[in-house]
Amino acid sequence: MEQTIQNIAHSADALFLMISAVMIFAMHAGFAFLELGSVRRKNQVNALLKKELDQEHAIPE
Repeated sequence: MEQTIQNIAHSADALFLMISAVMIFAMHAGFAFLELGSVRRKNQVNALLKKELDQEHAIPE
């Protein structure tokens, strides 16, 4: 019985971490769109590339 409760708790912790990670990636995308609205059209590709590189460096390998 106690093993089952521990398994459920571990699964809930893993689910919370996965949902949190998805929310953080969504926030990165939202901030990228916000930044695109504040730069000129000719600089939009550079702004997106900067955001992509920031996200790649944030993910440990």
